[in-house]
Amino acid sequence: MSEYRFSLIMKYFHFTNNEEFDEATHPAPKLKKIWEVYQIIVTNFQRTYVPERDVSVDESLMAYKGRLSWIQYIASKRARFGIKSYMLCESSTGYIWNSVIYTGKGTKFNPRYSGYGMATSSVLTLLEPLLNQGYCVTTDNFYTSPELYEVLLQNKTDAYGTVRPNRRDMPSMFAKKKLKTGEMVAWQKGKMMAMRWRDKKDVCLMSTVHNTSTAMVHTRGGKDVLKPQVVIDYNNTMGGVDRADQAMTFYPAMRKQQKKYYKKIFRHLLEQCLWNAYILHRATGDKPFVHSEFIWKVVERIFVTHQTPSVAVNRPGRRAVDVVNPERLTGRHFMDYIPPTSKKAAPTRMCVVCCSKRDGNGKKVRKETRFHCPDCDVGLCAVPCFKIYHTQDVY
Repeated sequence: MSEYRFSLIMKYFHFTNNEEFDEATHPAPKLKKIWEVYQIIVTNFQRTYVPERDVSVDESLMAYKGRLSWIQYIASKRARFGIKSYMLCESSTGYIWNSVIYTGKGTKFNPRYSGYGMATSSVLTLLEPLLNQGYCVTTDNFYTSPELYEVLLQNKTDAYGTVRPNRRDMPSMFAKKKLKTGEMVAWQKGKMMAMRWRDKKDVCLMSTVHNTSTAMVHTRGGKDVLKPQVVIDYNNTMGGVDRADQAMTFYPAMRKQQKKYYKKIFRHLLEQCLWNAYILHRATGDKPFVHSEFIWKVVERIFVTHQTPSVAVNRPGRRAVDVVNPERLTGRHFMDYIPPTSKKAAPTRMCVVCCSKRDGNGKKVRKETRFHCPDCDVGLCAVPCFKIYHTQDVY
């Protein structure tokens, strides 16, 4: 399509009927512009894939500096300012299985957990479909608390992660005891264990699946260091959300000049769809593409499936440009004569390969041919232009 048509589509892009909106009954009034699309996409994420046992919960920040009452500032994130989401991802692959967009005080959580704080409610809302199935979730110190872990244990779900030493219901001496490098101290309550281990600084953790066992780890500096097993497992399983965020920043669909928040969220959802599709592709067992090559293959397949024949418009002083067939280099192509018309029994067309060159004087070459490729709908000389056009990226 033309750039002008694309700009018009983006300008009038809309996902909901404003006349049917009722703030009193809508589940998320601040997300009314994108809510239906968002729910459909998240539902498809969950229906398409069953995650492995280890999952992680963390925050994700979509860069946005427009006018919005629920923009968040997170110093540790690359974007710093933007729209925050609570995300549940598979630890090993980074597959995005569930998410909740933070909209301030009116953030939509499961009503069953309205009696808990925001950190506990967000984790339980994300994990709701996976409770009582034996999953193990990794959390950071924003979410971890004895309150959350007790609820998870009641629902047959294990958890471990870093914890703030001043959390409510933590042992009274947890933050007071001084430790030397390599020392640890731990408390046990049923299946829950709270541990404080001294590395370069104090590291505080909670777990429902670990004890105080340690293991030797070979560091990047070439040293062997003795670390608690819970620390090793935390480092291995906490990076699911960060892995997904990192992969999506390499090939972004978002644009900085996008001012409408719901259009930017939609583009971000497209990135998530492509990332999850790539994870599913790798899980098929066939030789997988790299991420960038997979995106190009998706684009090519969309062109082949949905591309409509375009009508070339002849403008004064400019030759109409033929639409390039996405399967020019991969499909099977056969040469044929250009079919006769009512005016010409033996019509000719300009060869696209020859006419892309210039002669010794710098003028464009003009050469006509009787042959063409019916699939690509371009004129081509029999030898060697037909072979060049279907085997070389640049001709």
